[in-house]
Amino acid sequence: MNYSAGVIYNGAKANAKKLALEIAAWLKNNKCRVFTCESHDIKAKKADFVLSVGGDGTMLKVIRTFAPLSVPVKGINLGSLGFLTDTDTNEIYALLKNILQIGVKVEKRILLSVEFAHNGKKIKTVAANDCVIRSGVKLITVNVNIDKKFTVEYKCDGMIIAVPTGSTAYSLAASGPIVYPNLPVFLLTPISPHTLTQRPMILSDKSVLYLSAKNKDNAGKILISIDGQENFYIPPGCRVKLSLYKKNLKLIKNCSKSFFETLKKKLHWSV
Repeated sequence: MNYSAGVIYNGAKANAKKLALEIAAWLKNNKCRVFTCESHDIKAKKADFVLSVGGDGTMLKVIRTFAPLSVPVKGINLGSLGFLTDTDTNEIYALLKNILQIGVKVEKRILLSVEFAHNGKKIKTVAANDCVIRSGVKLITVNVNIDKKFTVEYKCDGMIIAVPTGSTAYSLAASGPIVYPNLPVFLLTPISPHTLTQRPMILSDKSVLYLSAKNKDNAGKILISIDGQENFYIPPGCRVKLSLYKKNLKLIKNCSKSFFETLKKKLHWSV
């Protein structure tokens, strides 16, 4: 089979473009159709698989761009942590040879659909890690409705709504749990809650969440941040809908590594 592939690179990373062009040349020599692109100029395009050359930030952008087309993706790590980009540069060609020989083997993970009004327009986007709601004023009040029923009011510095892939990102830093990445759940993790009993929650991905946030005297706007990359300011009290995205993230498997090995290597878990 002659594959079509994309190689997306972070131009701000040293040697990323050079490595991307080397990978593209190798793929062409192995009868693959290839397109290359700098991450700032990325556009959705159908392919059999796409490689992200950079760090986790580049990978998150690649995921949000290509997941709506159900294109499998894989991250090549040139960043400092590289939790999502779990393939190192010395493993690239072994991975590609494996793909060309036995096909693209994927692990499916859920994504988060985020909807809200912004400047009179309806915004509907997708998060690979999380959606964060916070304010420039420290303390905010966040009302949480689950399946259209009022559930809880948080007083906190912000709220993280994450999928399992994002459980090892901002949610973990805010004392959220580590969740196995292919479980069908959402995480609600408050940032610095002002009540001891307000702890993180794990919910079914079948739930539909509605959140609205306000700050003292409704002064200032509320920030919505998608994967820390797409940022929008909305008025206090604006309702945000969060639900399961209609398509899965397809991550190309690295059969030589398990999730727990990555935890140990990248986050020094259980060390």
